[in-house]
Amino acid sequence: MAYLAELQQQTHRIEIHVAGDSACTVEIDGIPRAVDSRRIGPTTYSLLIDGRSVVADVSADGDDYTVSIAGEIFRLRLVDERRRQVALGEPEEERGRREIRALMPGKIVDILIQVGDVVVRDQGMLVIEAMKMENEVKSPAAGEVKEVFVQPGQAVEANQVLVVIE
Repeated sequence: MAYLAELQQQTHRIEIHVAGDSACTVEIDGIPRAVDSRRIGPTTYSLLIDGRSVVADVSADGDDYTVSIAGEIFRLRLVDERRRQVALGEPEEERGRREIRALMPGKIVDILIQVGDVVVRDQGMLVIEAMKMENEVKSPAAGEVKEVFVQPGQAVEANQVLVVIE
């Protein structure tokens, strides 16, 4: 799973490689960091980053995140790299059958659509909890929801088909 993080007018490439229930390797601009993340409050996380303990308060509004660590506040925009490529003019094929897949293992928290709904590009379809954070899965294109393969509370694996739109 790769993201582009815009922080203080700089863009950083972030790749997350899940290594366990709470452990992962996070590569920031190619530099790997061992991270263990545990949710300790509604918006508070205990992070162990390369052996250093940090408590972070995180709030999200769409792709915009506010992170507070030891009184210092960071505002960043976190964008799925694939969505960014589409926005920059490298569109994927928008017609035909589209399978929306889980990018990493997680648990379905909410389903925002149902079979027969017509969705537009970037419309929220599902909410998945992964790595102690809730992420909204958005439609990559406009279309009609043909199949929904998951339900709230269900655990999903990386690359598992969640929804089909056409």
